[in-house]
Amino acid sequence: MKSQIRPTLWLVGVVLLASGCQRQPDKWEQSRLPTVPVTGAVLLDGEPITEATVIFHNGQHAVSATALTADDGRFSLRTYVPDDGAPPGEYTVSIEKITEHQKKPENPEAPLPPVEITHHLPQRYRNPKASGLTAEVTEAGPNEFVFELSKK
Repeated sequence: MKSQIRPTLWLVGVVLLASGCQRQPDKWEQSRLPTVPVTGAVLLDGEPITEATVIFHNGQHAVSATALTADDGRFSLRTYVPDDGAPPGEYTVSIEKITEHQKKPENPEAPLPPVEITHHLPQRYRNPKASGLTAEVTEAGPNEFVFELSKK
């Protein structure tokens, strides 16, 4: 009889421990809008743009979704967690690609010079109101957007 009680108590302890370890969503997680997958690509004069930041701006929900383009120009949006997409709605879009460079002074005790920032895309694409880029994310999808930018 004693040998049957121990395994039962052990099993009850494991079940109680496991049920107590489940993390409950906090208020922030509970207030999140539902999202749908959103993917796409960014091209500049027909060529894929790597490491460009894509931002979907939605003034109605005060929510933005972002992504960084891969080597082939493709992206997958993130609102709350990687690849979760964006809440359904209408968006204005901005796209930016910058690189930063800071020259090291010859004298190691000299102050560092300012960081030089290089913008690789035309300025109009940085501003969601001036970019001319829009997207409508729907629950039904497919929510695949290709943005063809031009240097002209």
